[in-house]
Amino acid sequence: MEPTHMQIHVTLIPIPNPDQPPPSPDPPENIFHFTTGQKLKQIINSGCIKPTTAKIEPREKPVAWFSTQAQWEPTATKVPIPGMAGQIATAQAQGGLVRITVPGTCAPYVFPQLPLIAGTKPTVCIGLLLAGLELGSDPDTWRFTPTPVPTALFREVEFYDFASNRWLAVDLAELSCRN
Repeated sequence: MEPTHMQIHVTLIPIPNPDQPPPSPDPPENIFHFTTGQKLKQIINSGCIKPTTAKIEPREKPVAWFSTQAQWEPTATKVPIPGMAGQIATAQAQGGLVRITVPGTCAPYVFPQLPLIAGTKPTVCIGLLLAGLELGSDPDTWRFTPTPVPTALFREVEFYDFASNRWLAVDLAELSCRN
């Protein structure tokens, strides 16, 4: 009897390295950090967008949040009022609404990577997800980074003008002189 030959196909599946984050999807050209006029002064004075330490667990790493969407991010509203009314109240209380445009590579991570990168507990991630959805946000647009983003990388800084319903660019150098 003649021997039969079998072909075996082997597919190697890489084992994730816990010290190295998984690759993110291709970054968009621009992403946006939404904040207020008061917070912008702190950003300018510090020279960067710093990861936030607000409401994080003791062993969790702080992150700075961004969005791939150019319209106001509902989770950036600082008052517990949904929609446009909340945006207006936030603007009145905190010196306006601000949008900072940076390269997409500045915040390479997507929301599902938060537990791996920042050590955020899954239950906390679910809470963030539900809160974002309740406010009308789209978590698929969320990006973050655990590292500060320097003002030198800012492509544009804009204040929202409610009268014209558009974002108006401001000169970052002019803002630096006022502070």
